[in-house]
Amino acid sequence: MENEGPTPLDQLAAYKKIVRIKVRVCRIWRPKYPGMGDKYTGLHCILVDEKQQAIESSFTEMDYEIIVPKIEAGTCYEIMNFRTNYARAQYRVVPHETQIIFISKTVFKKLASVFPPIPRHIFFLQDCNKLYPRLNKCDILTDVIGHLISVQPVEPIQINQRIEDKCDLVIQNIRNEEAKITLWSDVAHAFSAFSLEQLHQPIIIVFTSLKVKLFGDSIILNNTGSTLFFIDPDIPELNTYKSVFSTWPHPIKTLPPSKQANEQDIFQTGKKMTLEELGYLDPDLYKNDTFLCKASIKRYNTKYEWWYKVFLVLEDETDEISALIIGRSGEKVFGVPCKDLVFNQRSVDQKQLPSEFLRLIGQKKIYHLRFGSRRNSLNSNDLLIYNISEELTIQPTTPQSLSKQVTVSSTAVSSSSTPVDIVTDSPVDIIAGSHKRKRESIRRALFVPFKTSQAEEICETDAQDQDQIPIKLFKRKSSPTSS
Repeated sequence: MENEGPTPLDQLAAYKKIVRIKVRVCRIWRPKYPGMGDKYTGLHCILVDEKQQAIESSFTEMDYEIIVPKIEAGTCYEIMNFRTNYARAQYRVVPHETQIIFISKTVFKKLASVFPPIPRHIFFLQDCNKLYPRLNKCDILTDVIGHLISVQPVEPIQINQRIEDKCDLVIQNIRNEEAKITLWSDVAHAFSAFSLEQLHQPIIIVFTSLKVKLFGDSIILNNTGSTLFFIDPDIPELNTYKSVFSTWPHPIKTLPPSKQANEQDIFQTGKKMTLEELGYLDPDLYKNDTFLCKASIKRYNTKYEWWYKVFLVLEDETDEISALIIGRSGEKVFGVPCKDLVFNQRSVDQKQLPSEFLRLIGQKKIYHLRFGSRRNSLNSNDLLIYNISEELTIQPTTPQSLSKQVTVSSTAVSSSSTPVDIVTDSPVDIIAGSHKRKRESIRRALFVPFKTSQAEEICETDAQDQDQIPIKLFKRKSSPTSS
C-alpha cells in the first residue's frame, strides 16, 4: 500500500484509510471560540487536487505549534498519515461530506512542481440571482465575487450590552447588480487595514464563507468565523471582471455611518403626515409602516411609573394624540442611557420627572412613530415613539393616498449569527450592592424590548436574543429609591 499513488479527493470517505493525497493548500484560517477572547478552535484549511476537487481539513489547537510550521497557503504537498471523518452538518465551507483530520504525526512532503497543475484558489461562487435560495441556510456557506464600489469605515455598534465593530461594503457583478456585505470584528478590521486608494482600479474581491440574511426586502451577506477575502485572486473570473470594469469612471464611494444612513432611509420611506391624519388610520392596515410627524410633547402622564413606560401626549397644529416610549427607544429620544435616568433621579415622587424629559416639552421635532402590536383590545391603538430627528420641512400625506404595503419580515443581524468568531454577551457592569438591589429590577424593566423597526434591525440583534423581561412579571413596582 505504501507504493500506491495519491488518492483523488472525490474518493475520500469518512473513516476510510487513505495512504496519501497530492494537494495544494488554498487557504488557512484559525477560528475562535465564541465569547472566549483569543481562544482558538484549531486551524482549518481548504485543500484542492488536480481534478479541482476540494475538501476541508483541520487539526486541534493542541497540535497547532507542531503542524503550523509544516504548511503554507499556496504550496503543494503530498500528505500522509491523516484521518477522515464526516464533515460537520452546518457551516461547511465546501460541499465535500468528508473532512480530513491532521494529527501531530501527519507528514507533509513539499512539492516543487506538480502536473497536471493544481489551481491556486478554489471558490464556490454564487451569482446574485442565486442568493435568495440560500437565505438563512447554514449547511454550506456562500462565496461571492464582485467589483468593489462602496466602503463604510469601521464603526462601533451596540448589540445588547456589548460593542462590536462593523464595516459595510457594496460590490457589483458584471450585470451591475449590487450586493451588500457586512463584516464584523476581526474580519472588519482586517479589511479596513488595506489602503484601497493605493490599489489599482477596478478592485475585484472574493469573499468566502458568508451567511445570507434578509433585511426588509434586501439581501445582506454577513461574515462568519470562516470568512476570508481575496483581492484580485488568480481565478478565471478575474479577467472577465477586469475587462467589464476597466473603464469604470467612479472612485470607491465612502458610505455614511449606519445611524445617518438609516435615518436617511427612514426619511425617504416614512409616511409624512399630521397627527390628525394619523388618528384616522386603522392600525391593522398600517402595522408595518413608519410615520414621521412634526410635533412636540405637550405633557407627560405621571400616573404611571415613568421608568417602566413613558406615557405622553404629542401635539401639532392639527390635533393631539397619545403615545408611549418603551425599551431601547427611550435612550434615543432622551439622549441618555435608561439606567442613568433612573440612578440620577433622587426624588421618591414619581410625578417628579427627570430634566431630560422636561426639556423636550414644546420643542418641535420629527417623531418616528409606529403602531404597537395588537395583543388585546386595550392596547390596539398604541403609538410607539422609537426615535426623534431635528425639525425638517415635511409635506403631510393624506390617509386616502396611503396604500397598504406588504413587507417581508426581517431577521436582525447580530454577531451571534457567526458560528465561531464573534464574542457573546459581556457581563453586565457590576453596581454597588445597595444600588443593585434597589435599582436592578427597574433598570431591566426599562429595557423591555418591543418589535424593533427595520432601521434598528440593521444594527441590532434579533428581538429573541434580547433581554426578555415582561412588565407583567413584576409583582410589585417600586419607586427608584425603594428596596
